Amino acid sequence: MITYLEMNVTPEEFTTWRKTHGLTQERAADQFKVTRTTIQNWESGATSLPSGVEDLCKIWGRRFRQVNPGVGPLTLIYSDAPMFVNAFGPRSRPAMMHQEAFATNAAAIARLMFLSAHEGFHNAFIMEESGEMLWNAVEISAIIRGDDHGAPTISNLLHALADQIRQTSIFAVRGPNSLTPAEIIPRKSEIDAEVEKLVAMSRSDAVNDIRYTEVDAVLLKVRKLGLRPSDQLVSGIAQAIVSRYNYES
Repeated sequence: MITYLEMNVTPEEFTTWRKTHGLTQERAADQFKVTRTTIQNWESGATSLPSGVEDLCKIWGRRFRQVNPGVGPLTLIYSDAPMFVNAFGPRSRPAMMHQEAFATNAAAIARLMFLSAHEGFHNAFIMEESGEMLWNAVEISAIIRGDDHGAPTISNLLHALADQIRQTSIFAVRGPNSLTPAEIIPRKSEIDAEVEKLVAMSRSDAVNDIRYTEVDAVLLKVRKLGLRPSDQLVSGIAQAIVSRYNYES
């Protein structure tokens, strides 16, 4: 439970943190389990910020960056052999470190997912331009296992895109150009069919081999049905797939 005590973070710093991570006051209120009015009071200085908010901002700020497919530039760093040396076993050859640059988080993760299926991929981590670590080795292992459902993998992004289209489909069937009751059901069925295509792609064993033309065909149909999917999700999927092509060529 948050207690109201004096702390170092200022209202201006809190507001900057919120906006930097793309949070509206409503979303920030949900995150901190308070009302929007409370957030407004923190930012105006009418109410002192609670003790512990600074630490929560640091923790959540890193996670917000991790789940953002557009964060970058980044460097993926990994070794081609295990770094651990057994003091009681034969000496293995020294591991060689590799560095690969990526414009975005989604692109870097697409590459590590590709590399994880091959020999010579160990001890990976992803670093930001500032020198801060965005993903450590333990977190990357969770991504590869499929345990981190927020990480911007191609599979997770496709699933998030399907959810976003499903949740906003009401705007396509009851928007400014309202359909008649007889038209709503077939329009909704068409949208649901495209959503299921995205879900099927996200669950496919070959999800990392998907071509963007497959995704784009669904997006074209969805737009014709009156919906505009999230630019951030679409861009993340495109960057991830294109990045994979660049390394394969």
